[in-house]
Amino acid sequence: MTAVWTRDAIEALGPTTDVPTTAAIFDVDKDTVYAQIRRNEWTATRVLRLGRKIRIPTRDLIALLYAPEAAAVPAQRANPAVPSQCQHAEFSQVTPMESQSQCGCRVGESVVIHPLPGA
Repeated sequence: MTAVWTRDAIEALGPTTDVPTTAAIFDVDKDTVYAQIRRNEWTATRVLRLGRKIRIPTRDLIALLYAPEAAAVPAQRANPAVPSQCQHAEFSQVTPMESQSQCGCRVGESVVIHPLPGA
């Protein structure tokens, strides 16, 4: 019988986990995961090689398995502010990392992004 891996159970593993646990989460054989990592075919998560140890970030597992819940993140956190090309020396409350929509500036013709021909 296979264990049921919930989000809470994966988060309880800590910041990283080992390959056998990762294989159990995906319900596959650990040798399959080791073989894919060895052949550089493992694309599901990042692979952290610490000497002879291989660790898998649990954050990657959660992001992969529970991606639809990421839509519940507020838009402000999901889309970080884009650096502005505005000059705000006279306004100390505006930081250089605020988007132009936050500071009230208007996008000029020089910063319009046009698609590449044939793209």
